[in-house]
Amino acid sequence: MGLRIDEATFLERAISRFGARYDYSQMTYKSYRTPIKIRCVEHPVREVVITPERHLQTTGGCKYCLRNYRNQTLERVLRMECESSELPAPLLPRAPQEPPVAGQKSKAV
Repeated sequence: MGLRIDEATFLERAISRFGARYDYSQMTYKSYRTPIKIRCVEHPVREVVITPERHLQTTGGCKYCLRNYRNQTLERVLRMECESSELPAPLLPRAPQEPPVAGQKSKAV
């Protein structure tokens, strides 16, 4: 069994991972696997109910932030694909060709 994670350790890890993105002031910490209520600072519409374990393992728990993150990732991927398809295909270096000798057929490349 691993070490017990107390409230101070959890808060230290959460703040080092997320900074000031979440408000932990209304949280009632019981154990690492007991759900807690936190609030996203950017989207304070609802409280986020999540276990401390899941909070540290995922993107945090705010579904609005997750939606924004997914949209940004999708836009970035699409932009990269679009930019790469607009570029001309790279030219392969060709070996120098010798001029055809009279009477010989040229080789098709």
